[in-house]
Amino acid sequence: MQKVQAICTNDECKCAEGYCRIQLKNNVNNDERSAKACESTLTSKMDFVYKARVVNFAQGSSTNIYTMSIVQVIKEGSFDVNLEGKLRTFHSSLMCRNVLDLRLDKTYLIMGTSNDIRRDDQSESYQYTIGEKTWIEYWPTGAECQTGKTQ
Repeated sequence: MQKVQAICTNDECKCAEGYCRIQLKNNVNNDERSAKACESTLTSKMDFVYKARVVNFAQGSSTNIYTMSIVQVIKEGSFDVNLEGKLRTFHSSLMCRNVLDLRLDKTYLIMGTSNDIRRDDQSESYQYTIGEKTWIEYWPTGAECQTGKTQ
């Protein structure tokens, strides 16, 4: 079991969920993916679904900070809207970097809940927390799809 850490930005800290999210690789079928994107139950609801490309990575004092370009909005959340082509920061616990395995210039399908989003008034933008309920899956390039070769 891994220790729970806080993810802090500016003067505000949020509890990092107790377990790291492992990137989903090669074993997800389209039905499962669609069901997750449309999930809306009392205990779990996916509020946003994005295709996003990692454009920068920095290690903060308490978090990994991924800057991502939102390539496509598949399901738009209720308050961070009109995102296509914009940059957003995604934070994860320092201990999750290796299992998350997000790479520069690679594209990912990211799904999450509104609890993962918070407004940063200083930058007039939104920031996202990657927690254990976040869905992250590598999005292969067209060439990788043609050859059947993925990450």
